[in-house]
Amino acid sequence: MTTTTILSPATLAGLRDRVLADAGDADVTSLQALAGLADAELSALYYGYAKAVADEIPRRDLHDRAMSYAHGAAGDLGTITAQVCAQVRAELAASLL
Repeated sequence: MTTTTILSPATLAGLRDRVLADAGDADVTSLQALAGLADAELSALYYGYAKAVADEIPRRDLHDRAMSYAHGAAGDLGTITAQVCAQVRAELAASLL
């Protein structure tokens, strides 16, 4: 059985870095930090990082730009279905193990 991934390596790395930073700030495990993200928050982060990667933002600026995109994403989040969000969460969780 083949599993299709939806996260590019760069998008996954950005999201992973964000969750690891959040975990460190909250003094919890990375999986606890991921579990603490509501679907709407994760969708916004996914949108922000995917857009920043697509715009070829340099890595040194990636997190700032992704957060900026995520904060302005409200009107664009309708395209991220619950199924997509679940897959993003699963791929991200697997990368944190």
